[in-house]
Amino acid sequence: MKIIVTGHGNFATGIQSTVKLLAGELPNVEFIDFTGDMNDVSLNGKLTTALADTDKAVFFCDLLGGTPFKEAVKISTTADQDIAVITGCNVGSLLEVGFQLADYAGTATELATTLVTTSKAQTKVFEHHAVIQDADEDGI
Repeated sequence: MKIIVTGHGNFATGIQSTVKLLAGELPNVEFIDFTGDMNDVSLNGKLTTALADTDKAVFFCDLLGGTPFKEAVKISTTADQDIAVITGCNVGSLLEVGFQLADYAGTATELATTLVTTSKAQTKVFEHHAVIQDADEDGI
């Protein structure tokens, strides 16, 4: 199983930088940027090349409907591999799942569902609450 992170600009290598700082290298995760000097054909070529050494993969895309997403979907509908495409997931989900890829026995769709579920669970709004100190506490 492989995860291929892709997105506009330096989305993919930006996530790669964050992951490397927090956890080191993630085996079986590849990062492919879609930069201004590329077009859909060149991106498709890079994404297709990334699939050459795997029979199962999940494309981890930045935006629903963007070129990286559309090219991943095109590939997923024509390739002979087990491929799923997700969008909008976060670094936390990639870290949580990334180290499990070498031994992962499920389908690409099952892994994609886990990534989305984990991303949703990690997306929160910080809520401010007043701190009320008990009169019997000394403040330490």
